[in-house]
Amino acid sequence: MSATRHILDGFAAVDPRIWQAVIAGLFVAVGWIVNGAQNRRDAARLRLEQCEDVQRALAAEIKHYLEVLEGEDLNAAWEAMQPRIADGYVPFLPTEYNDMVFQSVLDNIHILPKSVIDPVVKYYSQLNAIEVQIADSRLKPFIDGTDEASRKRREIAYFQYLQMKQRARTYAVEALKQLGADPAVSSPGSARSDQ
Repeated sequence: MSATRHILDGFAAVDPRIWQAVIAGLFVAVGWIVNGAQNRRDAARLRLEQCEDVQRALAAEIKHYLEVLEGEDLNAAWEAMQPRIADGYVPFLPTEYNDMVFQSVLDNIHILPKSVIDPVVKYYSQLNAIEVQIADSRLKPFIDGTDEASRKRREIAYFQYLQMKQRARTYAVEALKQLGADPAVSSPGSARSDQ
């Protein structure tokens, strides 16, 4: 009992100004802890909102192109174009820009979960391959050749282009599923790829 009394007497002997400083310091320290916890909670909420916004925007862009692809009968396009190419026709492949949202969020792609990033990047990589194929189809050697080998190259290139569009369709469905969006298309072909 005397040890406890001795400690209490020691506390009572401390200058009240020191007690005020200790209490004020404790108050400030608790404030820092609470404020830090609130800041971390707000940052996590903001990151979640950004992640959801990016996913929603990517899903909208992918869904738009999927609607375009669903409206195209790629087999019928091949069957109609193949004899024409064999006769010397040079198919014109229109330029497509279907990655404006992706390009705008690319710097913040890290906020997405890995399970979402992989199929989304795979889909957009396929779109890039399609764009390269379109650019290649405009090269002078591709357009100007009139011999049988040139016609065969155009035929193969057009067939590969249609295959890439088919893979883009498959990748779009996978990406939409990972983004939590319904890959079902309500009105196939309602959107045009040149928009």
